Amino acid sequence: MQKYNIFTKYHSVLITNQPLKILNVEGKQIIECNKNNFLQIPFSSLLEEKPNQKSIIVYVTDIDASIVFLHVIKSYVFVQAAGGLVRNQYDELLFIFRNNKWDLPKGHKEIGEDIEETALREVREECGLNDLEIVNPLGITYHTYYMNGRHELKETHWYNMKTTEMNLIAQKEEGIEKAAWIGRDKIDEVVKDCFLSLRNLLENTELF
Repeated sequence: MQKYNIFTKYHSVLITNQPLKILNVEGKQIIECNKNNFLQIPFSSLLEEKPNQKSIIVYVTDIDASIVFLHVIKSYVFVQAAGGLVRNQYDELLFIFRNNKWDLPKGHKEIGEDIEETALREVREECGLNDLEIVNPLGITYHTYYMNGRHELKETHWYNMKTTEMNLIAQKEEGIEKAAWIGRDKIDEVVKDCFLSLRNLLENTELF
């Protein structure tokens, strides 16, 4: 089963061949996608940022969902990024506050890096941590945005990480207002104030 959940600021477009009966379809628009019509589906319009836009499920029936996804990203500047969900020795999780939202440290992949190197470098740079280790992959998110006169679609690879360090240094030049350790008592409040793509990932992850 395949699924590619692409988020905008307000909603998501899920491209999947999973049976509808196992998906949460309540309040969502369903579009059937097949080998005869997928080139005619107006994905750019479906992914426009519109307040109060319903989320959409593009149900793929007789074609590989990855083919549909590759068709969609041709309309965007495709960028890769990576970041981490860092846990300390007290079972607290590292979050940053930027652009009026809680987020996880992440950044763009540089030439010559593998994606795990990107994740480690970005967390080190944005939060001042040196003792950092990847535990395992957490997931991949996709989101679109408009920046510097172009529409981009970002694929972000997330990793569970651990550290023994506690001191955090927020990278102010990257617009990070603060970096903080978040415990079980505040995690729900913080996750609700994340961007939709990250919120979806975290709400489907056992954090504690």
